[in-house]
Amino acid sequence: MKLGKMAFGLATFLVVTSVMSYLVYSTLQREVAGATTVYSAEFTDVFGLRDGDDVRMAGVRVGRVMTIDLLPGSRAKVNFELQADQKLLGNTEASILYQNIVGQRYLDLHLGETGDPTPLPAGSVIPVDRTIPSFDVGVVLNGYEPLFATIDPKAVDQISSAAIQALQGDSASWAMLVEQTGTLTDTFAGRDQLLGDMITGLDRVFGTLASQNDNLDETLANTRQMVNTFNARRPELVDSMGSLSRVVRQLSTVTSEVNPSLQALITREPGFAAHLVAIEPQAAFFGANLPNMLKGLANVTGEGAYINAYGCDFNPYAFFPGLNDVTPIIVDAATPGNTAQHTPKCRNRTDG
Repeated sequence: MKLGKMAFGLATFLVVTSVMSYLVYSTLQREVAGATTVYSAEFTDVFGLRDGDDVRMAGVRVGRVMTIDLLPGSRAKVNFELQADQKLLGNTEASILYQNIVGQRYLDLHLGETGDPTPLPAGSVIPVDRTIPSFDVGVVLNGYEPLFATIDPKAVDQISSAAIQALQGDSASWAMLVEQTGTLTDTFAGRDQLLGDMITGLDRVFGTLASQNDNLDETLANTRQMVNTFNARRPELVDSMGSLSRVVRQLSTVTSEVNPSLQALITREPGFAAHLVAIEPQAAFFGANLPNMLKGLANVTGEGAYINAYGCDFNPYAFFPGLNDVTPIIVDAATPGNTAQHTPKCRNRTDG
């Protein structure tokens, strides 16, 4: 009896796990609904963009990135699919924008100010002069590299120590402070080329920031909206954390209670694996019919949190041999066309 309960629990666990795995797979796949059309766009930089990322128009997801290919001349070709009812025009521009603050990107399609506003055929390529490349925040940090390379950490420590000792009344430290300050001044004065490189790097940084001003504004706006949303739902989040804590405690209790029985099931003789091998035909039959069972379960629960079934082929006269032969003849004779038919709902179900 105890083994039967454990087997029933194990079967229930496998069914629930299979259903949850299918739901997770469907969620992560993020397929584009309906018919799609394939287009391409060329970029000079696609940093951060990945296969499967969103393609959006006016913030609405209308497709996804399929593949990214490297082209000659330090260019990349992004192949993406678009919903068939969304048209790509000759004046369409493509840009790679930040989707969230963790660095995920998406491909944004919008109309430019110039170009021919006629629909493009399937397989068309948006040229590189109508695309805006991805923005790499590492460029900002690399612009300060010459300044970091110029300053000697040991010299800074010596100057700081000499200044502290001089303020404490050590006259000898004044000479050392002046000497170290002069050395640092000579170091800066003798490295005009490095300072020039630093200024040039900063100029590129600010030029990049200026060209990505719209992207930065959108990123900041999205961040502010996300923070406001979390702030508005603070009570719900606090309650959810409490509920999550209670669920974890309950799961821990259930695991502690089930673990001894599960260990006994696995380690008993002749062994759990041997038992599965012995019932291989039954397990294969169960696996082959599990999709149909899940499909039927989805049909009877598709209208809400309840089961809604409709009997179509129930024949109570099968228990009475005499009526089982006579009743169909009478029903056929009383039906127009002399052929009994199912109700419209059962006919629709029979036709698929």
